[in-house]
Amino acid sequence: MGLGAIVQSDEQAVDAAAGPAPEVALERSFPGLGRIAEATQQFEDVLRDFVTMADPDTSKKVTRILQQVRDVEPSVTVIGQIKAGKTSLINAMIGAPNLLPTDVNPWTSVVTSLHINTPSPELNVKAKFKFFDGAEWDKLVSNGGRIGQLAARAGADDELEKLRLQVVAMREKAQARLGRKFEMLLGTEHRYGAVDDALLRRYVCVGDEEAGSADQGRFTDITKSADLYIERDDIPVMLCVRDTPGVNDTFMMREQITINAVRDSRSCIVVLSAHQALTTMDMALIRLIAHRQSREIIIFVNRIDELPDPGTQVPEIHRSILETLEKNNAPQDIDIIYGSAHWANAVLLGQIDEMTDDSTESAINWTRAAFADKMDSWSAEQLVWHASGVPALLDALGQRMYEGPVQEALQKSARQALNLAQSLDVVDQVRILESDGQLDRTMTPGQLDSELRQIEVAAVEKLTHLTDNACKDFTNRIDQSYERFLERATNSLIEHLQANGEDATWHYSPLGLRMLLSSSYQVVLKKMHVIAADVNNETAVRIADLYGKTFSITVEGFKIETPVVSYIPPPINLGQTIALDLQVGWWKGWWQRRRGYKAFAQDFYKLIRAETDPIINDLKTIQIGLFRERTQNTLRDFLQEQRELLMSALASSEISMEEMKELFGVNAWEDRQECLASIMDELGAYAE
Repeated sequence: MGLGAIVQSDEQAVDAAAGPAPEVALERSFPGLGRIAEATQQFEDVLRDFVTMADPDTSKKVTRILQQVRDVEPSVTVIGQIKAGKTSLINAMIGAPNLLPTDVNPWTSVVTSLHINTPSPELNVKAKFKFFDGAEWDKLVSNGGRIGQLAARAGADDELEKLRLQVVAMREKAQARLGRKFEMLLGTEHRYGAVDDALLRRYVCVGDEEAGSADQGRFTDITKSADLYIERDDIPVMLCVRDTPGVNDTFMMREQITINAVRDSRSCIVVLSAHQALTTMDMALIRLIAHRQSREIIIFVNRIDELPDPGTQVPEIHRSILETLEKNNAPQDIDIIYGSAHWANAVLLGQIDEMTDDSTESAINWTRAAFADKMDSWSAEQLVWHASGVPALLDALGQRMYEGPVQEALQKSARQALNLAQSLDVVDQVRILESDGQLDRTMTPGQLDSELRQIEVAAVEKLTHLTDNACKDFTNRIDQSYERFLERATNSLIEHLQANGEDATWHYSPLGLRMLLSSSYQVVLKKMHVIAADVNNETAVRIADLYGKTFSITVEGFKIETPVVSYIPPPINLGQTIALDLQVGWWKGWWQRRRGYKAFAQDFYKLIRAETDPIINDLKTIQIGLFRERTQNTLRDFLQEQRELLMSALASSEISMEEMKELFGVNAWEDRQECLASIMDELGAYAE
């Protein structure tokens, strides 16, 4: 049955199958992404106006801010089950249906970053593949990665031996493929000036000797990451889309790599298969997203083209997903979009009339349920395109990127530019007052330097002292939470043994521990944000006062804009798999090897502490350390910026009004004043 049937009656559908429907050009327009492009363009226009009216030194500073805005590349990481259709969906999202190979099997484990419309950092490089170094690769394969660590701690000797043999075979296979180059390649990179299917198959696909492709998968086992630089005219912004390994990889060989990819992106698309949406295999997915804000997550339920009656089945799947999310403490109000990457790619390839009868029937069923009001006005191509869910997905993604990283980048840049404009305005007022004989200078460059140093030392010391105290409180709080969890879990184990004996396997969910840790982290994060804001605000006020002290004037409405603290990624490592998450296999094997209440309790305590110590240390060191580093760097950068502005303002104010008028011309000088006032008004709107 042809897809023209979607916009026809059932009787007409039979006739439509005899010949292809007329071609209709598909317009890939995404208002959500367009909003980002429009906002960025308008902001750049303001900065360009600033450049045209400023002196050469100021123009250079504004140009740096302008480049800072142009370099913003919002990113999204796509995670999901193996065979959920992540790669097919990414191909459809970027409008390149055949770009990434979609027949990747579970051992393919390379994070692939697609940089859309982003200039490559290296001339004529369109693809870059980075290899593990020797230590990284050995850690991944010599002990089976995370599962190997779990198996070793649980004493699952048989399972560990099976895993060891498999990873030994994996290493031998890689060495056989690469020969003497194997050791030489570790820790290096390969770069290419073009991207094609054959190239990608060598680096991100498993080798397939049966298919007779000796070159396929040649470097996959040692490839850590792939970066591709692609231009797409119909996507109006720079964008990074990351494809990741399936989180239900049997051996979780690269779980940590996926975790890092999720951490590096503000937005996350969780791809589920309509056939097994949020099954037990997806608990790992829920754990990865449980500590993010709901606005940072979109769930895309793929492969509804394989449902016989999506109009009826999708609402049932939706209810089930909501129940599972709520039961597992996932963020509330996550957007859930339903669609089919297969349908989207069929439209992009112009092959909607070549889809199977079952897929066509599903498309008709879903469009009648979801787009009944468009049946008479949209073409078959438009209906299938929107039924695929890809336009809705990209619009939702664009909206989140605009509200998050884009607005934050514009706000940060606007405050920097506004401080620069405010400084120029002060200097202008000084020149006017000096020309009228109404100003007496009270500050020399040496005195100004001394005052600035006092402000800098006081601000850094206060920030360090307050954050140190907050970190100590956090460490105490998290240690107490951890001990309470271990105590409750051990008591629960003993009660189970007393009630059921040693033959009935016991289960204990780590959800409570993750909630305690997450809660403690959110408390300290909020406290440290308040500390940083207070110190930054206090410092900005002191510097504003120093302007008045330096020039002995008060400029109406003058203030220093406080800096924006960079976004801190959530503690994704809280979602890392631990022994208590494994309800079969090794965890049961651990249970069966213990005898006696004392042995159970002692060994359990040791096992869980060994499993969770790295996660807790990550919170204490990496997460908190990252926040401390970024807040301190933000303050120091702000102080340095203000030092340069004030010292420059003092030097510039030595130029007389007559010299300025000679430089710009009398009328041009007045125009400059009006333009500067207008620019400050426009920047103020972005700085809020």
